[in-house]
Amino acid sequence: MLSTLPSEEILEKIFFISQRLTSYDGVDDIWEYIAKTALTITRADAVVIRDFNLASGHLTIVKSYGLSKSYINEPPIRLEEGVIGCVVSESKPYIHSDISQAAEWNTNGLASKEGVHSIVCVPLKGKESSTGAITVMRKKVEPFTEQEVFLLNMFGLQASEAIKIVKLVNSLQQQAMYDYLTRIYNKNALNSVLEKTLSLSKRYSSAMSVIFIDIDNFKMFNDTHGHLLGDKLLCDFAQTLKKNCRKSDSVGRFGGEEFVILAPHTNKKKAVAFANKIRKSVENSTFIGRGNSENHITFSAGISCFPEDGDTVFELLQQADRAMYQSKITGKNRVTSWIDELDILEVDGRGIIA
Repeated sequence: MLSTLPSEEILEKIFFISQRLTSYDGVDDIWEYIAKTALTITRADAVVIRDFNLASGHLTIVKSYGLSKSYINEPPIRLEEGVIGCVVSESKPYIHSDISQAAEWNTNGLASKEGVHSIVCVPLKGKESSTGAITVMRKKVEPFTEQEVFLLNMFGLQASEAIKIVKLVNSLQQQAMYDYLTRIYNKNALNSVLEKTLSLSKRYSSAMSVIFIDIDNFKMFNDTHGHLLGDKLLCDFAQTLKKNCRKSDSVGRFGGEEFVILAPHTNKKKAVAFANKIRKSVENSTFIGRGNSENHITFSAGISCFPEDGDTVFELLQQADRAMYQSKITGKNRVTSWIDELDILEVDGRGIIA
């Protein structure tokens, strides 16, 4: 039992736990480790980890053990709301040996529905403020010892710093993958996804299509409405592409006004129909210009498909790019598919095969 350990052994325990915290690089993994470790070091029956969501301004449950789904699915709480909210906002722990006798828990289902008696809640306290809380509970009237509370509090301090680092690393990884303006895949990330998807397509002998898209007359829009609204158009255009894609598809900005859609398990015929569906959606959409004017834009697209048009990322992108260029020189606002074996281009725009 931790309560009988000498202080030297407790410090060794804290050191060991801290070392383990640094071995996780995923947010979900570290939440799970924190929850399980909190249960172990306090001999608790249940645990709840809450994290402050900056976007919503609420404390949300990110990991729990030992409590019912109905309790876990209750709405998030605000800072300064209830005991947990005050623990986070004031960065002070809360300890009670039997919450069934505590007025502040009368409206909470922990005692009446979950059978909880003893409870300790410590903040996930960083250098500047607390960003969440660890709450451990026992379903019997057995107070947590001073050493258990001390160990949990120290663990909370270490866990808070570890979470901050993992979130920062994940944020930097996200920034490295996504285009700074449109928040879709950037060129490097898109190439990486293409490599992985092509490898799977080869393994399972499955079709895969690449759709290369270039916005028509984008320079004219930029010159007329200015670069800021040009940037907004790129953002809105990217979101329009995403809304029209399936979950299995990948969308990225290749550079400037060029975009690429990767469509796995999609042959050329289906890819052409898919690209034309998106083309019509964009054509019917409005994009804000100078003076809050509503503008319509179009795009030209080229399609290549594995396996008939190439078996490398470079070949597939090159053929799709060449097909897109053919769309440009044959009138724009159309979709062109490359057929390498016959050395011809099939142009499909506005529902017409040319």
